[in-house]
Amino acid sequence: MVGYAFARNDVVSDLAPRFLAEVRRPPATGAEARRPALALVLGGGGLRGFAHIGIVRALEEAGIKPDIVVGTSAGAVVGAAYASGMTHAQIAAAASSVKLPSLFDLTLSSGGIMRGNNIAQWIDTITAGVPIERFPLRFGAVATDLQTAQAVLLDRGAAGRAVQASTAVPGVTVPVSYQNGHLIDGGVTSLVPVRFARAMGADLVIAVDVYCEGARSNARHAPAVISQVMHIQSCLIAKAEMAEADVLIAPAVSISGMSAKDEQAAAIQAGYEAARAALPGILAQAGAPHLSAQPAVRRAPAALGG
Repeated sequence: MVGYAFARNDVVSDLAPRFLAEVRRPPATGAEARRPALALVLGGGGLRGFAHIGIVRALEEAGIKPDIVVGTSAGAVVGAAYASGMTHAQIAAAASSVKLPSLFDLTLSSGGIMRGNNIAQWIDTITAGVPIERFPLRFGAVATDLQTAQAVLLDRGAAGRAVQASTAVPGVTVPVSYQNGHLIDGGVTSLVPVRFARAMGADLVIAVDVYCEGARSNARHAPAVISQVMHIQSCLIAKAEMAEADVLIAPAVSISGMSAKDEQAAAIQAGYEAARAALPGILAQAGAPHLSAQPAVRRAPAALGG
């Protein structure tokens, strides 16, 4: 887009975003052809996304295993880790061990104050550098194409770059460039990407909204009011798509103090409790075909930044 001076190291030639109309359900084989495909959709919401870890924990304990994981922004962070083969405990440990300031790589650019390369590096570290198409679970991160103002799916290549694009908050993180344009936070166009899950082949969708049910600020100064307006607009835009999920889980998570470890733990617990409450509805729709006898043995995660 004319007028932006993006950092050159954010040009990623191997990103291959696809618009919704370009995503096709792959042919099912074997057992997959005999049962409905289940998707877990994790929505955006910044640090509220810690609640997604609790969602994963509840599903693991219930023995529910999705076939597809789709995430936007914070949901893409947790979704990539989960789809790569990490348990909820490993994801929580990786998130707890990283120092959030280590993910902030400041830059002087008209496109934002952070490059986002550090979040990409961290994701690639905890997922062992495995490309998305080789994850045990099918995964897609959702971003927004800045030129067309449409949501796009990133389901191939480096997970770190896909998550970097999905989490590129406008005005904060430099947009991620690819051959045909620039990508920003997926929450701008698809806060809870139910439709991409359907396009990827999901028959049943469990969607998680961590953004629209949380407590809102009562502050009346200009930045807080602007933030509230953006919050309201985002949720109004997302409402119709969220309604298309078979099960919608919406833990009430507050943003206040979320950088503190106790607040992160509270968010994880809120997600866990909300998912536990939704289990009867999930089991009624998903049923036995998606129940696993025992959790898979998964590798230990790595950490970045101490």
